[in-house]
Amino acid sequence: MYLVFRCSKCGRHLYAEEGCGTRTCPCGKKINLKKVNVLSRAEDEREAGDRVRSLQMAGKEMTGFSRAG
Repeated sequence: MYLVFRCSKCGRHLYAEEGCGTRTCPCGKKINLKKVNVLSRAEDEREAGDRVRSLQMAGKEMTGFSRAG
């Protein structure tokens, strides 16, 4: 089981395995998973990644990537 949550420093959506104690965000903040506000739960890593992507892009029309050429 995977937990989907949000970093309190930068607002990025992340996921981690439920049994883990901490997760470090790319912004550098170390997050204690026992104190995190769980937004969603997922059965496997692929589903958790899909949920994070959909939450991260909610309300935005761009993906953060530009087209080549």
